[in-house]
Amino acid sequence: MTPEDAARAALIRTRCHPARIAEIAEATGWEPQEITGARVFPGLVQARDLVCFIARREGFSLTRIGNVLRRDHSSIRSALQREQRRRGGTS
Repeated sequence: MTPEDAARAALIRTRCHPARIAEIAEATGWEPQEITGARVFPGLVQARDLVCFIARREGFSLTRIGNVLRRDHSSIRSALQREQRRRGGTS
């Protein structure tokens, strides 16, 4: 692996979802496993929606986000719409 490859790998690692999930979990008081889990408490769903919103803003596909959160792309689309509405958007 060249130094350029190592730098690229480090960049990918810092942008990966598990790191973002851990950040959001810490900020919201939930555990990362809860955010990727099946439970649907209102505050937990909002934290999960925030993960989706940030990941999408960073350029990840709906499928990629869904794979990490163990949900299908239509669930991710719904999460994005909910977070957008919370932020005052229309869609």
